[in-house]
Amino acid sequence: MYSNSDFERFFIRYKAEAVPAGESMQNFCFRNKLPYNLFEKWYKDTRHKLVPVHVDGAPAILTESTSENEVSPSPQSSGIPRIMVDIRMTNGIHIQQRNLSYDGLKRLVEKLKALC
Repeated sequence: MYSNSDFERFFIRYKAEAVPAGESMQNFCFRNKLPYNLFEKWYKDTRHKLVPVHVDGAPAILTESTSENEVSPSPQSSGIPRIMVDIRMTNGIHIQQRNLSYDGLKRLVEKLKALC
């Protein structure tokens, strides 16, 4: 019987050893005498869970107010963190937003709250 931590360690080993070599997960499981169907079930059950996120206030770098019409430098050079959100729901809805600022993330969360 395999535990959750066994599968976690196995997955970390796979990413460290087999991915750089281009080995498939099925071959890695076979080579390590682990039934692929057990690993696949664990992976599907644990890797696609919703993770609740709670944000309390803006990061210190964003506390200064800026005008929305103001042109800002590229995210790589400004030092301001940019956020990517990828939400997949069981009913088939897929929401993906890239390069969000903190205020953009707040607006997206408010819109999602209004839908619920």
